[in-house]
Amino acid sequence: MKTIISIFAVILILFGLVSMVTPIPGGTILMAGGLTMLICSSPTAQFCIMWIRAKVNWVNKMVFWLEKSIGPRIKVIGTALGKTHPPEDGTALSHHDFIHQYMKDTQ
Repeated sequence: MKTIISIFAVILILFGLVSMVTPIPGGTILMAGGLTMLICSSPTAQFCIMWIRAKVNWVNKMVFWLEKSIGPRIKVIGTALGKTHPPEDGTALSHHDFIHQYMKDTQ
């Protein structure tokens, strides 16, 4: 079931990206909804998104903008995207080290 949800989430994200460059509104909601589903259905995806946000500044800015745009209107999306904030100290770790440190911090 989680695989089906993850596939559907990726499809939503892709449709959201496409609709951001077309005159059809709703790309922000589709992307945020897809990211929320992906984050909630897969802890691995949550860690990967967190790591990507820590490494790639424009992705971090885009996800932060999504989180800020959605805000309190759709609380579940804001909460899920908030789980992927990169570390505050800005350390550049490898993916393996990043997950190891995150798992150590959450236990």
